[in-house]
Amino acid sequence: MKKTKKKSSEGLTRRDLLKGSGVILGGLALGGAMIGGGAGKAHAHAPSCPATNGCHYPVRPDSTQEYTYPRGLGDFTPDTPLDADEMRITFLGTVFPPNRRAQQMMSIFVEVGPWIPESNGPGKATDSFVFDCGAGVLANYAAMGISFGRMDKILISHLHADHMSDLSAIYCFGPANDRKSPLYVFGQGPSGVQSPAWGNNPPKYYDDGTKDFCECLRKAMRWHSESFSFLPSNCQGYPTAAEIQASWGLKDLPESVGDDPWGDGYALVPIQLDWWKNGKGANGKPNGDNVAYYNKETGVRITHFPVIHTRKGSMGYKLEWTNPTVLGAPMLSMIYTSDTRPETNCIDEANNVDPSTGKARGVDVFIHEMILPPELLAMKNYPGMTWPDYSKPGFQNAVQNAANIEDSSHTPQGAYGYVLTQINPHPRLAVIAHFPTEDDTVKCAMNSVRAHFPHGVYPVFGRDIIWSTDLMVLRVKKSGITQLMGNVSDYTFAPPQNVPPNQKTPKYPTPTAQLDTSTLIDSGPNTYCDNGY
Repeated sequence: MKKTKKKSSEGLTRRDLLKGSGVILGGLALGGAMIGGGAGKAHAHAPSCPATNGCHYPVRPDSTQEYTYPRGLGDFTPDTPLDADEMRITFLGTVFPPNRRAQQMMSIFVEVGPWIPESNGPGKATDSFVFDCGAGVLANYAAMGISFGRMDKILISHLHADHMSDLSAIYCFGPANDRKSPLYVFGQGPSGVQSPAWGNNPPKYYDDGTKDFCECLRKAMRWHSESFSFLPSNCQGYPTAAEIQASWGLKDLPESVGDDPWGDGYALVPIQLDWWKNGKGANGKPNGDNVAYYNKETGVRITHFPVIHTRKGSMGYKLEWTNPTVLGAPMLSMIYTSDTRPETNCIDEANNVDPSTGKARGVDVFIHEMILPPELLAMKNYPGMTWPDYSKPGFQNAVQNAANIEDSSHTPQGAYGYVLTQINPHPRLAVIAHFPTEDDTVKCAMNSVRAHFPHGVYPVFGRDIIWSTDLMVLRVKKSGITQLMGNVSDYTFAPPQNVPPNQKTPKYPTPTAQLDTSTLIDSGPNTYCDNGY
């Protein structure tokens, strides 16, 4: 392959910018490791930009085809009950578009203990939440034994397809399975961004909030919902909207966007959030105006905060949980920033200052995105390329396009390293998401992060920082964080369901009530058997 000598602004070749050496992941694997406290002070060090970044390209072809770190983790068996002191984080989708065979688009499932047995199913966590649900993730939810009935609260970080596109299937198929109650979708209010004059259209403000999205989704799915309404879709005794509002600490009374009866599985309920609020008043003191969900019975409190990603409206979330049934139970916390450029709200939330004492408490798990450098991203998407070759047709344009996306939307590797230096105390575990994990991309990224911590041993890969991949599970306790990998089959059928009791009569009286059966071939001795054989 011909080597290009195209120069950067510093007078270095593009190849010079990417070559170098770094840590080898093979020596870092920790089998089923328990992560400890992540202690340490933030560094103020700001390294000058190096001539090389330690990515060591060109690479061995096999290093681009696997992520070996998860092989050293212990197995997680689906439907393993949660302990009373456990917060569990399961990664069901971990990459940006397009999907990869190894990684679907973004989705994280968070549960808190204890486990509640069910008479008509395997049981469930005391409370559970879906953070984003991008394309392809439902296959992983099913493989990990997570049924629709456990996915009734969806928190969307922003309305990009790689963060919400599987919502249509979750909504449509939930009532036909074990979710016989409304689907609640938490997300942004309208962006407030004015569209400029474009073509023959004058400047305008679009209806681009979560409520608008849900209204359109409900209309679009009408044929589907009616066609499945020969099955029961609701139960007796579901709480009223006012009871849900009080129980979940919602700012407004929840209302469904269609004409479905309250409590029905096809009731789609947007919980629209003021995305620009961060829980602080004009004086910088906490005012609690950014609470999305606060359930005192389960002990879960979720707040939101604005991040910087492509368009106003994108949010991150912080979940804090204390088991209310255990006297003196410790608080566990996680942050999911979703997609964002490096910014200060994430740092403030991760420092997690106690308003009563003024002391930073830190967080247990800090989940933040990261993007590949533009040249590396373009190289990875160019067939057969193992080092940036600007002589290849279209490569320069691909690099520029990747750089534009990064400027609008995402956190570069080194920028993430800087953000981590500003969090004090350090998170017990920093988790990178929205990232294509391979041995070489992770090695390169780790080198960039470590360049901001030249003095000391933090962060150690596998102990302080990891790159997530699909089916990775974190069992978070105050005593430690256990990393596991789901032990599942690619051919898993639907997950076991918690079948609700006291189901109401379905909307349509029979399975054939909506059909024209004039051309139907009936079962019988000369056609086929009713039992399917």
